[in-house]
Amino acid sequence: TFEIEKEKHCLRPEVIAEATLSLEYPIVVKIGKAKLTIGTREEFLYRRLAIQAAEKRTREAVKYCKSGKGRKRKTKALARFRDKERNYVNHRLHLYSRKLIDFCIKHQAGTLILLDQQEKIEIAKEEAFVLRNWSYYDLMTKIKYKTEKAGIELIVD
Repeated sequence: TFEIEKEKHCLRPEVIAEATLSLEYPIVVKIGKAKLTIGTREEFLYRRLAIQAAEKRTREAVKYCKSGKGRKRKTKALARFRDKERNYVNHRLHLYSRKLIDFCIKHQAGTLILLDQQEKIEIAKEEAFVLRNWSYYDLMTKIKYKTEKAGIELIVD
């Protein structure tokens, strides 16, 4: 098994960070009077939708590619997009969660509260676009393991 070593930070458990996850701004965190918005809807969705559109265009164009040397050669252009969207989303979510944890450490917050998550999950289930293009659960798991590593207590409300 692999065990992640916990980092040593001088955190105060009485300092509470309140974070909300939303579609407009992926993470908004507030510690006392300090407030930080991490990411925007445009930067995240614009690139993700561009990758999806490029993959769709390529999938439609593959049928006109030169054949005769096998299926693998014919779909070589499509294979480039296989993991591109997943890798982009994974990278962005790691970046957002890292910024959140760094902000908490900077302000010595020992407790992180994720607010109104059940409401956001219900809204996401109703809208197909949000469900397809936003990864709430993946972001929450990345935040969870990074808070454990940093020694911050996580409370999901």
